[in-house]
Amino acid sequence: METIKSVAIIGAGALGLLYMDSIFKRSEKNAYFLTDKKRCDILKNKKIIVNTEECKFNFRSIDELNDSPDLILICVKNHHLEAISPILKKAAGPDTIIISVLNGIGSEKYLEGLLPDSKVLYAAVLGMDAVKEKESLTFTRRGKVLIGSKENKESSQLLKTCHFLKENDIEYIIPEDIHREIWYKWMINIGVNQVSAISGAPYGLFQTDKRVQNLMVRAMKETILIAEAERVNLCEDDLDRWYKVLNTLGPEGKTSMLQDVEAKRITEVDSFSGELLVKAAFHGLHVPVNETLYSLIKTKESLYL
Repeated sequence: METIKSVAIIGAGALGLLYMDSIFKRSEKNAYFLTDKKRCDILKNKKIIVNTEECKFNFRSIDELNDSPDLILICVKNHHLEAISPILKKAAGPDTIIISVLNGIGSEKYLEGLLPDSKVLYAAVLGMDAVKEKESLTFTRRGKVLIGSKENKESSQLLKTCHFLKENDIEYIIPEDIHREIWYKWMINIGVNQVSAISGAPYGLFQTDKRVQNLMVRAMKETILIAEAERVNLCEDDLDRWYKVLNTLGPEGKTSMLQDVEAKRITEVDSFSGELLVKAAFHGLHVPVNETLYSLIKTKESLYL
């Protein structure tokens, strides 16, 4: 079996640094962050810290890229996907494997349309507790990558990618239905991310406070309602499954949406309750908790954007 020899990560936020920290230790010469020239020059001059250790990662501008990488790992936010599309179109070759770890349920379809000659695998990531403040990343759990093909079948690209993840000490699971797992992660984001953005609660409060838990669960149950309408097999057993993951996370850890609010950045609310509201309207269903969360988060954004 051929192996993945080169990997480009697009996005040097919490997830990008989390995965580069592991990959760089084993594939230093062939692992790099890929961006445009302006951003590349900025990143090269930043002091990056991961769990108190200063890291000297590689950064490349798309303008200086000579060969397409074997793997591109996309770690940006949903609202940045369109902006990085020109970089992706220049960087990806016919043999390049594309993995998106974006939140939400639509990035893979977008990438398939953008890069029809490349191989897009479907993925969701779960169980990490990374917190990025300025250029410093801290984490206690790297989590797992849930990964599969569009057809939920083994392929050479999938096996090659899983081999690469294993070699770089990144845990992964090939689920029976990757599409269901992506919806499962979306349900989690709609619950814990949005409630944390409003309440300011770290994971520790979600582990112990019944009021915060209740709001989170109500938002998740509305997601299950829409999943049923879309013929996606989410169910209330998935709530118990989530609690098992939640209780393993560092109590001081924060969701990505709470980190965005604290840093006064645009959030991914349009990809969470925003998209859920569109689907609810299509099916003639009512999701009042998510309607409220959407309005509150949009109002909070308007105060600082």
